[in-house]
Formats: sequence, structure tokens, C-alpha cells
Amino acid sequence: MQKMIFTSNPVFIFMSVLFLLNGCATQPYGNFIQNPSLATSKAMADDVTAQLMRLYPAANTQFNLRHTVNDPFGHALIENLRLEGFAVQERINSDNSLFVSRILMGDSIPDIAINHETDGASQSTGLALSYIIDQSGDLYHVNITIDDTRLSRAFVAQADSVHPAGLWVRKE
Repeated sequence: MQKMIFTSNPVFIFMSVLFLLNGCATQPYGNFIQNPSLATSKAMADDVTAQLMRLYPAANTQFNLRHTVNDPFGHALIENLRLEGFAVQERINSDNSLFVSRILMGDSIPDIAINHETDGASQSTGLALSYIIDQSGDLYHVNITIDDTRLSRAFVAQADSVHPAGLWVRKE
């Protein structure tokens, strides 16, 4: 009998498993709204902040972002959380590291790359926070993940603002 190729080749099986695991581990996070307005983003961030204040003590809670923030909602959320007394650890890619130049520091000091990403030890002191924002017509969906807890809420766009279209849903 002829053996099938994928059962007789352990390298093929190993590569297939790695490919499948990689697909499961790379969840996209962030804002997926095309051209989000500042007012809409700020209104949704204000509502998310109010919900997080109901669930977590501000002075004793640190949120560690799982992904980089490069959208109006994320910036508004971080600002709101910090204003309310939460500690927020942002994630900055190593591509965005700050470089201190020899011109500023003098010729005797070499270039220094300062990476703002935290190591695993300091990440454990807070709660992992990520978000997904998407849109379907006039309906916006906000999904916040904090460690293993998911918070979701829909918002409806009316005129130049957004309003909650339902209650917060919490899944643990």
C-alpha cells in the first residue's frame, strides 16, 4: 500500500502544526474603523473609562496594553484612564525606539537605544488590556479584553455623535 505524503513526513506535520498555532496566536487588536472621528472616538473612550471605573479600583490598578496604540480611541482611552488615576503601561514597538544622538550627548558617548517595552517581570504587575473597535453601517462595536475578561458594547451613530445601543456585556 502507498502511504500518504503528510503522514510519512514528520517535517511536514511539524510545519503544519506550527502554521496552525501561529494563526491562532496572532489576534489583531486595535481600531478597524475607516477614518474614525475624534468626537466618536472620545465618546466611546469616555464610556469605556466609566465602565472600567465601576469594575476596577483606580489607584490600585495598572493596565498593560497588549498592542501599540495609534488611533484616536486608544489615545483618548489612555488619557482618560490616567486622568482617573489608573496606571497605564503602553506598548511601543522596537521600531519606535527613541535614539539619543551623539550630537546631543557629545562624541564620547555612543548612540543609545531606549526601548520602552516592558519585560515579562514588570508585565505581571498589571492587567493585560487590549481592544477591538469595528463598525457595521451606523453601528459601532467596542470589545475590551482585560486578562481573561471581555467587555462588549454596541454604539449607534446619530448625527455627529454616538450613543450606547445596549448594555455592557461581560464575559469571564
